[in-house]
Amino acid sequence: MDLVVNGQLWRVVEVNPGDPRLVDRTGVPKLATTDPITRTVHMSSELEPPLLDQVALHEAAHVMAVAYGELPRLREAIPREASVAAEEWAAQQVELHGIEAADVASRMLGRAVCVRGFCR
Repeated sequence: MDLVVNGQLWRVVEVNPGDPRLVDRTGVPKLATTDPITRTVHMSSELEPPLLDQVALHEAAHVMAVAYGELPRLREAIPREASVAAEEWAAQQVELHGIEAADVASRMLGRAVCVRGFCR
């Protein structure tokens, strides 16, 4: 599957659970990884909802961080050795709370919230 984020073409590829592309930059096997160089998200073929949805949100946060140029800003703001952990923490926050935050904002306003043309 292909998708465009901020004008960049990204590919989402389903791979077998033992695929080496599911090993992250720290050497740890994961359910999914995002490669900013090839602009590819690799997702385990064994993922099923609701875990699939959660992992997709997490990887979407990585895609957006790359597509919107946030990683260099992150690395300027904190020591380089902490940047991987900080990026993972931010992606986890989107994964765990992103949809809920949009829902809370919508309830606060009594209508759908729209940011940069995306409404929830």
